Amino acid sequence: MATQERSVTEIQDDVPAGQLENFSLPEFLSPSQINTLLEIEDVDEIQRLMEGFLNAQDPETNLKEAVLVDYYVSGFCWGKDKNFNLQQLSGLMGLLHLLMENVQDKKMRLEENILDLARALTGIGHSPLKDKGRLTFFDVDQAKDIIDYFKISLFQHYRLYECMFTVPRDPMVIGAEQIVEIPQPADAPFPVPLEEGIPSEMYAKFLAPPVPKGDLETVEAEINEKLRVQEEAFTSKIENLQKP
Repeated sequence: MATQERSVTEIQDDVPAGQLENFSLPEFLSPSQINTLLEIEDVDEIQRLMEGFLNAQDPETNLKEAVLVDYYVSGFCWGKDKNFNLQQLSGLMGLLHLLMENVQDKKMRLEENILDLARALTGIGHSPLKDKGRLTFFDVDQAKDIIDYFKISLFQHYRLYECMFTVPRDPMVIGAEQIVEIPQPADAPFPVPLEEGIPSEMYAKFLAPPVPKGDLETVEAEINEKLRVQEEAFTSKIENLQKP
């Protein structure tokens, strides 16, 4: 897009002079909220606090809330990495809020939103307009970085944001059903192995629970009986197969 490739001054020149007087940048986060975020190094904790600032009720399943939280957390972390001071971070968060509000509430087209970005940056490195600027605590290089950031974030994915706020979504039901099987008491192996799956000697030696010595003969008799029944069943099957 050609509009995104121009300099700060060229973008500012597109702003009609009459629109500068009435322009105001909203305060999105208070200085105390920004200071709180600055003291935190863990991104997950920053995200948790941002969810509170945005009054997000269910960002785990609500797509709009999740996208907005990510949008503001990414913007804040980017500004923090750029070593913006408290005043500059406050201005950046207000700018993030302004441009997102233009998409969500005002349904602005991309070209109109880019023009609002230009109005916000008016006065930076442009001495005749300096008194009318709102973000003149940024220098020209920082303004260029801000423009580049919005190119690769909001503006590059503008149609997706528009769809998110205008196209109704089917409700998604998220659920999971789990079947919990309660094990048998500890005096028996769980699960009980298939007797036909392993030789009885291996089962008796490695898998069978310990048997009191007094019951050993009874257990051996039971095993022998099971083996006998099993052997007869196999013999019967073989005889049936051999019949013409």
